[in-house]
Amino acid sequence: MWRKDRGSQPEPSPRLVSKSRATRGTIGELVTVDGLRLLQVRGFGLVVDLPDTGGSDGPEVVRKYLIKEIRRHQKPGDADIPASEMLKGRDTAMVEVTGLVPAAAEKGDSFDVVIRALGTQTKSLACGRLFLCNLKAYADTIDGVLGGKTVATATGPLFVSPIGLRQDVPKKIDLRTGLVLGGGSVRRLRHVRLVLNDPSPSIARRIEDRINGRYTKAEPIAEGQSHTTVELTIPKAYHGRKRLFLEHILHTTLNADPAALRRKAKTLAEEVAHPDAEFESIGVAWEAIGRIALPVICELYNHPLPAANYIAGRAGMRLGDNAGMEAVARHAMNPDSAFRGDAIDELGYAVKMHGAGEYLRKLLNDSDNAVRIRVYKALRRRPHPAIETKVLYEDNLILDVLDSTGAYLIYIQRSATPRIAVFGPHMRCKPPAMYPGDRRDDRFLHTQISAQQDDKDLTVIYKNKRSSKTSPKLSASFNVAKLVQFLGDTPIEGDAGRLEALGVPYDEIVDILHTFCDVGTIPAELIAEDLRDAADTKLDSLRERTESEY
Repeated sequence: MWRKDRGSQPEPSPRLVSKSRATRGTIGELVTVDGLRLLQVRGFGLVVDLPDTGGSDGPEVVRKYLIKEIRRHQKPGDADIPASEMLKGRDTAMVEVTGLVPAAAEKGDSFDVVIRALGTQTKSLACGRLFLCNLKAYADTIDGVLGGKTVATATGPLFVSPIGLRQDVPKKIDLRTGLVLGGGSVRRLRHVRLVLNDPSPSIARRIEDRINGRYTKAEPIAEGQSHTTVELTIPKAYHGRKRLFLEHILHTTLNADPAALRRKAKTLAEEVAHPDAEFESIGVAWEAIGRIALPVICELYNHPLPAANYIAGRAGMRLGDNAGMEAVARHAMNPDSAFRGDAIDELGYAVKMHGAGEYLRKLLNDSDNAVRIRVYKALRRRPHPAIETKVLYEDNLILDVLDSTGAYLIYIQRSATPRIAVFGPHMRCKPPAMYPGDRRDDRFLHTQISAQQDDKDLTVIYKNKRSSKTSPKLSASFNVAKLVQFLGDTPIEGDAGRLEALGVPYDEIVDILHTFCDVGTIPAELIAEDLRDAADTKLDSLRERTESEY
């Protein structure tokens, strides 16, 4: 279902080879990058708060390890329950936890982790929560991973997806495997280094000085460690765009003379006019040169070759030119442009340009739902009135309600953060309604939802997983956004003692929406994020040395 734990590392790639003059005289010709690979991590933990679907069996070495960890985390005043007793009930389960620490990760960065039940007694991990788990560099043996150094931790509520990996609905859902979205937390910085292909103290010093002179005015971001290595700190301005930062570094010339930089900008302008030009490399090289290249770049915004005017517009926009943003927006608004998707993404990163947000807002009503989802993700990078964001109940769910007049659409995020986007604030359920209806699995369900044809509200009955007690009949709005908020928000009682929110787990809310969309109770298309796409990485396609950090 997810990427395999082993065999996913990229092979070391060769030195920079390019026909373009964009790479001549650059740092990229002199170095190889170290520290870009995903780091496979593994650990063992305890899933708690299960509704009698767990089990007490599992490897004895893991049991002893977990007892030791529970004792270590217990504080004075905690319930006086021996650690060994916590592993005997059916409300817990011993699990294996695996994940991929992102390349160039900083301390505190989050990542998804995969949870797999170890014992045969465990029937379902749905509704559970992962107890704090230490993650270490991947090892084939249990003893090997238990003895390693902790590089990350993991904790949080489990998401056992009720929907297939793509839009298919499998006949049987694996309830013994789940995710904790964004549940992994990096404990220490994963360094990125430039390693000189031919060691030289003078070249290492020039690289350090050039990077600091070009990309920072405050604290240095490049520090020479030896005559072979320069260590990089990725600036906050490149948050979420680490690959772009490294591409800029590799396309930066050692020669900082303004006249030489202007000559190079003009040379690249001549080169970009050819249909077989290396457009991406040329654009990044312009950006590495800086605003001194703008007079050359802006003359290409209306070039007849689409690739040329797009790359020029993108470079201009990244350098702060509003006219460049307009050139990029033309591609975003053009359904026939080969650069439409990339242009939408770029407008999302132009957070200081008000016009970029307005172009994106217009595309929220596009006829192509794939475009609308891409626009939504782009708009999310900036505060924008088209998105009303509500953070519900701790780490349970973020609800985004989009001011869109297009066809009704619900987007389910299944990586990084539990998140639901409702396209259309007036989207409503249409009775009759029935949940759970025909089941695809036998997971524990907190809710039963129904409505007859003439009902004014949905009727909801809530079941407590600990006590198995059911609530009296509760009323919920037909408005989809309000329904999601009622289901997922912090469980509280109103003045009359009635529940006003239920704190239903994210995966059950997803199941409710999927069921209602499937039968037409909600007149919307539901699209769930493809987990294979979410697991992709772009950093590891850069030139990388054999991993040596761990």
